[in-house]
Amino acid sequence: MRKDRKKPTYLPKVAFVRLHTGGKEVKEYQQELKGQGFTYRQFEHMKRSDEYWNGLELWVSMWNYDNHESWHLWNWKKEDDSRVMLAMYEAEQYNPFRGYENNFEKFKADWEAGTYDPGCTYSFPLEVVEVLEVVQEEEDNTDPEEVKKAVKQAKEAEYQKRRRQRMKKRNRHRKRSWKRCEVPDCKNCPFPLCEN
Repeated sequence: MRKDRKKPTYLPKVAFVRLHTGGKEVKEYQQELKGQGFTYRQFEHMKRSDEYWNGLELWVSMWNYDNHESWHLWNWKKEDDSRVMLAMYEAEQYNPFRGYENNFEKFKADWEAGTYDPGCTYSFPLEVVEVLEVVQEEEDNTDPEEVKKAVKQAKEAEYQKRRRQRMKKRNRHRKRSWKRCEVPDCKNCPFPLCEN
């Protein structure tokens, strides 16, 4: 007997694309990202990274969690691996987590070992991506009622957790102040909370 396979709740749109990221000058990056705390050297790294990406044909995905505002790096051809590696190294120089700042040897070793983790998703603006082929259409099978129910349960669980913490905090200074009754016949005990 064949089991019915449950459809995945969400699949992003995946496309094979050509990138057009090159041709910008450092001053254009400065104007576009003004006030975001980047240094001139970081803008130079952005320019170099975009030059490596320029003209590459690779796979990208588009997700609803960011309201379909950008394409996210999905995969690339094996022969483009060294170019992608260099582009990602340049991107590491302005990455907020900066795990490989000015350390190409460590980056390359981790890349080749397959242990490199950027710590975030690399994305491309919509206007620099030329879609050549849509590989997979977006499929959203989430049930809105199930989502509402899960959100409600999560809020209730968080509320109960905070409630327990408040009660524990409130009761931590309260100690039993019961006294042991020394009266042999405890029927008329003056201590109402006696342990005998």
